[in-house]
Amino acid sequence: MKSKIKTFISINLLILSVFIACGNHIKIGYAQTNGDSLIYDVNYYVHEFSNFSCIQTNTNHINISIPSAKWNITNLELNLTDIKLGEELKSIEEGRTDFRYIYKNVAGYGVQLNITEDITLLGVQIYGYLEPEIDVPPVYVQINGYDQLNHWPNNTVYGSPVKINMLTVPNWYLQSFPEPISLSQGNYYLVVNGSAYGPSNNSRYYWYLNDEDSIHTNLNTSVYDTGVWSIEDQGKPFTHRLIQRTEKSYDPEDINMTVMLDDNIYNITNGSPGSGNVEISNLNVHLNQSDLNLPIYHNQSVGLMFNLTSNLKLESYSTAPGTLEVAETHDNYWSVTPTIDPEFSNYSVKFNFPQKWSDVSVLRNDVNITSSVDINYIENEVYISENLISEGDSWEITASSSKIDINLEVSRIEFFAGQELKFFITDPVEGNYTFVLTDTYEDQINVTTKLNPSESDSFTYTFPSNALDGAYKAFVYWYNGTDAGIATQIFTVILPEVIDWTLIIGIVVIAGLGSAVTASSIVLAKKNKRKKIALKEKTIHKFMDILNLNYVIIIEKKSSLNIYDQAFTEKKFNSTLVSGFLEAIRSFGLDISRSEEHSQTIKLEYQDSKILMSDFKNFRLIFIMKDLPSQQFYEVINDLSLEIEEKYGSYLKNFKGNLQPFEGIESLLRRHMGTTFLYPLKLTGTGKMKIAPTEKTLINKAIAIMKKSRIDYFYVTQLIREITFDSKEIEALYSLIIKRVFNPFF
Repeated sequence: MKSKIKTFISINLLILSVFIACGNHIKIGYAQTNGDSLIYDVNYYVHEFSNFSCIQTNTNHINISIPSAKWNITNLELNLTDIKLGEELKSIEEGRTDFRYIYKNVAGYGVQLNITEDITLLGVQIYGYLEPEIDVPPVYVQINGYDQLNHWPNNTVYGSPVKINMLTVPNWYLQSFPEPISLSQGNYYLVVNGSAYGPSNNSRYYWYLNDEDSIHTNLNTSVYDTGVWSIEDQGKPFTHRLIQRTEKSYDPEDINMTVMLDDNIYNITNGSPGSGNVEISNLNVHLNQSDLNLPIYHNQSVGLMFNLTSNLKLESYSTAPGTLEVAETHDNYWSVTPTIDPEFSNYSVKFNFPQKWSDVSVLRNDVNITSSVDINYIENEVYISENLISEGDSWEITASSSKIDINLEVSRIEFFAGQELKFFITDPVEGNYTFVLTDTYEDQINVTTKLNPSESDSFTYTFPSNALDGAYKAFVYWYNGTDAGIATQIFTVILPEVIDWTLIIGIVVIAGLGSAVTASSIVLAKKNKRKKIALKEKTIHKFMDILNLNYVIIIEKKSSLNIYDQAFTEKKFNSTLVSGFLEAIRSFGLDISRSEEHSQTIKLEYQDSKILMSDFKNFRLIFIMKDLPSQQFYEVINDLSLEIEEKYGSYLKNFKGNLQPFEGIESLLRRHMGTTFLYPLKLTGTGKMKIAPTEKTLINKAIAIMKKSRIDYFYVTQLIREITFDSKEIEALYSLIIKRVFNPFF
């Protein structure tokens, strides 16, 4: 008994295999153009410009401190004024053959200063020492005036005295004045003032002098004793050096003044007397650190002092993130969101976009300011000037570009579950290719990306053994950094005509081997059948609604102007008059019947037409139909409204009469409503494709219509004019369009 059952099962499996093999014929498919979208993350560079200025006074070097090290210097301008010699140590008397000391009995000594030009005195050096270092009263070094009559110090003190700096070891000791002392040409006295000595102070400050071979025979020395000055000698001066700056101005060219930048030497040219400037252009110097140090050179033995104003032009590149949306229903949509934050004055931004971009728009804080921005389509750049930029603003640059055609080589479009799908890219070019496959319920079931198609230009996918029958959509996206495109193809998974043999085998298995496994197989088969029936009903409803459709009008609510309209009937009509008439009806506040489930959509019957008006934010959809649509149509309206708002909401919000941005709405209608079904159809060859009898009837009917009208295209409405549509004809039409035997063009 068991052997007979096994034999019966084997025979039926063999018959089932034969039926499957007979249905597995080769068909030629073509890349199609309807589908979803894919978002790529993109990165671009934003070119930043800024000016930076700084001022330095009484400096002997150039040090420009910039808060950020990200910048490149492209232009540098230096303006120097009040150019003078810097700090100079001028030796007057260094010989020392004897000394005097300041003590409680002798309260001070002084030596005559003969200043031959205007100077700024910063300090002096004197040679001496202190003994001992205890019980020391305050002693000061100071500059006194010159008594022209008696040739000793007068009571005028220039600047502020400084407390003497001297230790117990004989040496040169620096006496720095608290503030520089300006002295004009003439005679003065350098004085060590010990008038604060008391009777009990025994310390002594020794100050050396040259009483043998000094060349300064005209310099007087004086002593301060018992409260008065007197001349001690002439031609025997105390040792001293002056730390000074001269007040004479210098012209840069007279002293060969230059500046070094990036290992290059640049001449500083004369300006007004005592000033100069240099401008260095066409630079590309990167700041490795925030401080820019520029060495100054000249032919003087003493360093220079000057005031400086520096002006720098800076450039930098920053990365700007963004996205690219590639879709079949509209052009490529680019969005870049740069961070534009001014660091210095005159901050501006330039963004270079790919050559094929169009409709470039600039949004600041979600407000379109394109009209205020300089967009150059010859140089392919967006320039945002300083007056448009504020700290904390958010920015977005958007654009569109035409899709690049991608051709697919497809050998077959129908498969059984468990078989391998395979297709090729025709003439692949470098770029990123992504293959996305969705099932009959538009759920994504496969994603494959290839970065180098030249190594392998094919994509494959094996349908699982339990795959549902129906249409599967394949999307192939291509992106190379500046261009993008998409191709789509519909494949079909079919159940063989002999599927009932599975039930027969199941019954045998139930009889011979038990019922558990076979029962689940029967349930799965019934489930597939119900889904197939539901899909057919959905398709029929969709195309019945399409064939009912005469006009579509979209109105911007605030202005009541048409932003888009399209007719699907041979009758001519004035869409502006129609929309104005319907708007007038609404303004009367008539209580028009509403759909309970779609409260935003109202229905109106007028003569032989049914009118639907659906409000959504800033726009209104109007559909004029032969008959009321199915409930499924209201869901389509809702989905369509959502995508119109997503793609065109910003244009509607700022609508000022420009209709160009709304041309892409046509592709949304084709996607959501399937209006391609109403477009003119051309007849192409069937090749070796299997054509069903109903399909053959429609092909012959189309040929007859074109012969009669003497044109090379026809409409679906010419094929089917009955009010009640035959489901088999609808399925046949759908099949012929999918097979591209009936090929829509627009």
